[in-house]
Parts: sequence; C-alpha cells; structure tokens
Amino acid sequence: MDITGHSSDFITDQSFLAAMKRFTLRQAQRWPGLFLDGERVTAESIRDWELPENPEDDYSNIVTFSESQNMEDFWEDRGYALNDHGEGPFSVLYKHYPGALHAHQVTGVQIADPEDSAAVEGTSLLLSEYFAVSLVTPEDPKTDPFSGNILRDFLDAFSRSTDPGVPGGTMN
Repeated sequence: MDITGHSSDFITDQSFLAAMKRFTLRQAQRWPGLFLDGERVTAESIRDWELPENPEDDYSNIVTFSESQNMEDFWEDRGYALNDHGEGPFSVLYKHYPGALHAHQVTGVQIADPEDSAAVEGTSLLLSEYFAVSLVTPEDPKTDPFSGNILRDFLDAFSRSTDPGVPGGTMN
C-alpha cells in the first residue's frame, strides 16, 4: 500500500505515546470492527496495545487504521481514498528522535486561552527528545469532513481527557 493521502505533520514530546493510545481507542469507538495494522481489534484489546517502535529502523514506523476487511481490501486497490460512505483508511507515521530539538522561535501558537498563546508566541522551544509524526488522511482535513474529524480526534487525544484507562486520561 502506498502513502498517497494528505499529510498533517507534527513534532510532539513523549506525550505522543499516551495520546496515540487515546486516539486509537477513539477510532475503536468510531469503528467497532476496527482493523489496526491489518488486524481486527477491539477497545478491550487496545488497552493492552503498545505503540510499535523499532529503534534500529531509519524509516518511520506506521500504524494503519481501517474500518473492516472490506476497507483493507479497498485500501489495497485504491490507496488512501474515500469509499461510498465518505470514509477511508488512514495512518499515523512516526519516528522517535532521542536527541534534543531546539526551535529558535515558536509562531502560530493555538492554545485555548489567548493569554497563554501570547505568552508562548515568539519564544524558543527546547525538547530533550521528540517524535516526528504525520497523520495521513484520505483528503485534506480543511475540506473533507471525515478527514477533518480524524485530525480533530488526533489533536483531542493530546488533551488527556478522552479515556480514563490511559495514563493522563479522564472521561469527558
């Protein structure tokens, strides 16, 4: 399968590990027949799931999401595309970087409280380690409702409020 969809790219800290679990649990709620990396899973089995990572791999790791075996087959034939129901397979590519990241100036800050945004805007960023992450959706989240919902779920997973069974999570 080729990576042909729309990529939304992020740099995250170690919270990515717990956020990814929250995101995956949300997808199991969206699609009760969720296929994760080509295998059917349930919300219960995801609670024990760990994000795969191969530290010796020079390439990104990937987690794939699809609704069913039919969508898995659709993906093989059509790639990242919407089906007749306006939904499609998507994935998260990621790579862990154990070294430091320093950005000289943070711009475009989006935080719920405008005062907090103003306090961060223009500052430097320093992380001791980080993840480079790409959420690949079938279409541009700005124009496609399904892809927009997937992106929103991904961003919401970092709020630590989507699942009580995941470290840092509480039920809304």
